[in-house]
Amino acid sequence: MSSLKDKPLNIQTERLENHTARFTVAIEPARLDKAKETAAHNLSKRVSIPGFRKGKAPYKLLVSYVGEAAILENAVEILGDEVYKQVLKESEIQPYGPGQFEDFKLEPDPTFVFTVPLQPTVILGDYRSTRVEYEPPIIEDKMVDRALKMLQEQEALVEESQQPAALGNRITADIHSFYVDEEHEHKEAEANDENATDIDKLHSHDDEEVFVHEHGAVLRLEEDEDEPIVPGFSAAMVGANVGEMREFELTLPDDAEEYEEDAGKKVRFHVVVSKIETLTLPPLNDELAARITQKEEKPLTLLELRMRVRENLQTEAERRAKSNYSSQVLDEVVKQATISFPEDLVQDQIKSMMEDLDRRFRQQGMTLDDYARVVNKTKEEIAADYRESAVRIIQRQLTTLELIKSENVQVDDQNIDTELDVMSAQFGEQAASFRSALNTPQMRSNIGLDLLQQKLFERIADIAMGKTIEETSSEVSGENAAPSEANETEG
Repeated sequence: MSSLKDKPLNIQTERLENHTARFTVAIEPARLDKAKETAAHNLSKRVSIPGFRKGKAPYKLLVSYVGEAAILENAVEILGDEVYKQVLKESEIQPYGPGQFEDFKLEPDPTFVFTVPLQPTVILGDYRSTRVEYEPPIIEDKMVDRALKMLQEQEALVEESQQPAALGNRITADIHSFYVDEEHEHKEAEANDENATDIDKLHSHDDEEVFVHEHGAVLRLEEDEDEPIVPGFSAAMVGANVGEMREFELTLPDDAEEYEEDAGKKVRFHVVVSKIETLTLPPLNDELAARITQKEEKPLTLLELRMRVRENLQTEAERRAKSNYSSQVLDEVVKQATISFPEDLVQDQIKSMMEDLDRRFRQQGMTLDDYARVVNKTKEEIAADYRESAVRIIQRQLTTLELIKSENVQVDDQNIDTELDVMSAQFGEQAASFRSALNTPQMRSNIGLDLLQQKLFERIADIAMGKTIEETSSEVSGENAAPSEANETEG
């Protein structure tokens, strides 16, 4: 005779709009009665009833002492986990995370109600018809000149200076900066307090959003075209002395791509200088080129060095351009896809982003609590601000994983070994030992995931450019298969 646990459940499944399922599960009254007997036995071990040893009192007598409701509550608790596991097994539902007990009803039959977050789903649209215009990057002479100047700086004579900062100097400074809107234009009372310290002033902008917050930043004061932060920063720092705090406002350029939606906004800077250095650059000639490349088999002339610099800049620019292009293509594919996921996934992503934010602030000598005070928000409000970004990250991750499966993109052990060789080669004579240290299951898995995304991005870039794509039939397997969950961060 089979036990009550072995009998199939009467399950009604309802799919909810927030990508969760509600299970209404009716069980046999006899199963509840059995659970009540178990609950009563457990309770009797904790209740002292005159004339009976603990655990030996009759059911009816126990009811008069603890009440029917207490026994029922314990019985429901006993059955809840048991029934929930059976529901998942019989319904063949793969939950994203833990389900929630929602309700229990006695009539007409004992009935449990659970809600369960479901695994995300992605239905790709006609992504192979996606077309996005690609503009190859162009390396201008001034970009090559700037790169050569950086090489000059690496070979420069550096001397600490006690003179006021001037263009061409290198400074070390603590930089605090905040976006300024009309509401905050005249909030200067605390900052202008004669008794306020520089630190007080730096943290007197509790309701403003941070632009840059960095301690010990090392940067060179340059002309506008080569500005280290934003145009006008270097000019504003000219004449500053060690220990002095400079306060000034600058407007982000309207035509600068790197500022995106922040272009045209005003930023208030508070900069404390801790060191000023002069740099005497060596002449840019064949001798310098030979010195820079002296460890090579044949040192380069200035012309050869310039050609190599241009080539390297072109390679890096193309890498960035293709990465940005692939990202644009992915965004277009996301727009065509039907993507569903539970709120639990969004909250998990926000939590991960908040933890990463706190980690980055701590690296700068600041905490998330400090940041919350600066922007005059609670942690809950900051988390809410991340919701839109979290949803976008999830959509991109889920679409990426589905594309990997759809396009059958694969990475094998040889690909990973090759990448390990490239990574360890930079350590020169220590390459072998570093390769051995890097060759762990976790590292191989991480490299495999990175290579999978890289190959996918190359594939969708070719698709969006209208190139012919060869079909692949072999499957991804083992540790290099596409992961089943979206657990990566946006790159």
